[in-house]
Amino acid sequence: MADEKFQVIVIGAGLAGIAAAYRLAKAGKEVVLVDRGESPGAKNVSGGRLYTYALEKLMPGKWQNAPLEREIKREMLMMMTEKDSMTVDTSFQSTQSKSFSVLRTRFDAWLASKAEEAGAMVISGTTVNSLVLREGRVCGIETGGEELEADLVIDAEGVNALLAERAGMIRKLAISDIAVGVKCVYGLSEDEINARFNLSSGEGAAMLCAGDCTRKVSGGAFFYTNKESISAGIVVDASALKESDFSVTEMVERYLYHPSIARYLEGGKLIEYSAHLIPEGGFRSLPRLCSDGFLLVGDAAGLVINRGFTVRGMDYAILSGMAAADTAIEAIEADDFSENLLKSYQNRLDQTVIKDLKTLKNSHDYMGHSKHLFNTYPDLAIALMKDLYTVDGTPAKSVMTAARQSIKGKVSLFGMVKDAFKGSRSL
Repeated sequence: MADEKFQVIVIGAGLAGIAAAYRLAKAGKEVVLVDRGESPGAKNVSGGRLYTYALEKLMPGKWQNAPLEREIKREMLMMMTEKDSMTVDTSFQSTQSKSFSVLRTRFDAWLASKAEEAGAMVISGTTVNSLVLREGRVCGIETGGEELEADLVIDAEGVNALLAERAGMIRKLAISDIAVGVKCVYGLSEDEINARFNLSSGEGAAMLCAGDCTRKVSGGAFFYTNKESISAGIVVDASALKESDFSVTEMVERYLYHPSIARYLEGGKLIEYSAHLIPEGGFRSLPRLCSDGFLLVGDAAGLVINRGFTVRGMDYAILSGMAAADTAIEAIEADDFSENLLKSYQNRLDQTVIKDLKTLKNSHDYMGHSKHLFNTYPDLAIALMKDLYTVDGTPAKSVMTAARQSIKGKVSLFGMVKDAFKGSRSL
């Protein structure tokens, strides 16, 4: 028999889990948030960028004092060869949509404290060993040799959702549906970061890279400025990595020591090194999101989209946590925790997150299987620009002539048009 029973138990104090607990507590519902970290955020190493429209929906106006880092005002896309690079650099001052660089350890701890203030019970340092199942229904969790019963369990355990997998709620994570991310954080003074990136205090820069940074394996690199540090690293498709002859460590070092990147990090002190799995299977790999007494949210549900120029996951985690909480409130008030009622969770997501996933259902396939995207095209772009900028006394070439010479023998014009058309539809 269970020692205690709650209305809702949330597993995992990431953004999805905390958002669900916060919203439930604000509605006056009984909710306990369980996390294996010593404190919320202690194990949340993913990081980079948070689109704050989702925070505004969760806590209108109240997120302004959150420990976010810098508001992203400068966007950079870089293509890289072994020594050279080409960057599309864009600055925005007029945009109405806000996004900030974020260090999750600080931010998640703050958000969890707001959930506690609202009335949620947060239990840290506790590992959930299994879901409690009775006659096919989730009835609670088992932790530390005791069972905690609940009318509803919200699973926000993250990308490697072992509890749901062991209970037969979802299939085993497929290597084709994940990417491997590695992040390094380098400490630098605020003034030094501002000077190196031509930023004012509070303003930030974000950069995504492709090409030699991942040894031309499907994937890319990232770079985000924080208040007094820089987050830099790579994300590489797990299947492509397995088939390559390279290691993640080699790729990270190659990226960080590239001449176009090293100059930004010079003199910085490495203060954090972490790795993380990222769900990238998209719409086609979505698992079953609900069953009797059970909801799946955030990374555990695979709610992430990588388009190459934007990476969406943290905002989707918050939205899914909110949708799960609203569904839980509906279930509590109806005293009905059956799958039939809980299907309204997916209906809610269909209007937001899943709608995006469906629209961009081909993005993962395009990014992972486009032959020239991470190999040929960065080389061609840089070769063309080098040709155009070189003045050495030889006869001048028209742009068209230079372009034709740069692609000759490497990719057909038809192939480029085909890839461009497919990319415009997929991304």
